[in-house]
Amino acid sequence: MIKLVVTDLDGTLLNDNHEVPPRFWDIATRLLKKGVKLGIATGRPHFSITENFKPLLGHVYAISDNGSFIMYDKREILSKPLPPEEIAALVNTSRAIADTYPVLCGKDFWYLETEDKVLLDRVLVFQKNIRIVEDLTKVEDPVLKMSVLDLPGAEHHAYPHYQPFADRLKVTLGGAFWVDVTRKDANKGEALQVLQQLNNISPEETLAFGDFMNDYEMMKAAKYSYAMKNAHPKILETANFVTAKDNNEAGVLDVIEALCFNA
Repeated sequence: MIKLVVTDLDGTLLNDNHEVPPRFWDIATRLLKKGVKLGIATGRPHFSITENFKPLLGHVYAISDNGSFIMYDKREILSKPLPPEEIAALVNTSRAIADTYPVLCGKDFWYLETEDKVLLDRVLVFQKNIRIVEDLTKVEDPVLKMSVLDLPGAEHHAYPHYQPFADRLKVTLGGAFWVDVTRKDANKGEALQVLQQLNNISPEETLAFGDFMNDYEMMKAAKYSYAMKNAHPKILETANFVTAKDNNEAGVLDVIEALCFNA
């Protein structure tokens, strides 16, 4: 019996236009009425969850910034900011790579060093609360995640430059054009385990969906781990199952219907 359902957003629950499938709302309501816990686990900020899932606020676990921050009904469950002493080196690494833009992700704001349109167009999809600063290394607010927009493509361009940090920080691909850096112990899998412990739910009672490398640990924390049909090859290998339909065909919802209501 499934007692906990957690889904990634971009490339997973959302279509390529970043839209929630219309029938999600009815399915979410039915899950909650059945007593199933529901979580959103994303690399996006907490603001993006509250903005897009207002009808469910107070009833859904909001796991943001790749597992660095968890909120439930206005209650902070977990917060794992990056060590402040690492920020300058992370930012300077991006500054040395052509066609990349570093972004510092706080609880309430994302901090940028430029108003370049190419950056704003990508950032405003996820976070409307932004602040432009002269020097990211001088930001004093706690930073949950550093993201790097990599225009040529993150996996083969910026990502290798961050491997020297991998012994002490979590460096992952947040998407085709994003590198994400968090604390070593901050990822979606760790966050999912927090929810399981809070609710006395086992991995065998957990259903999780993901598509990219920032979902890797989450795929290992649930027996019913589903990679999207459109997922990164390593996620397809890691998950226990694969959806029959992709994110543009609401593949997540078909699986939920089958496992949670028709089983």
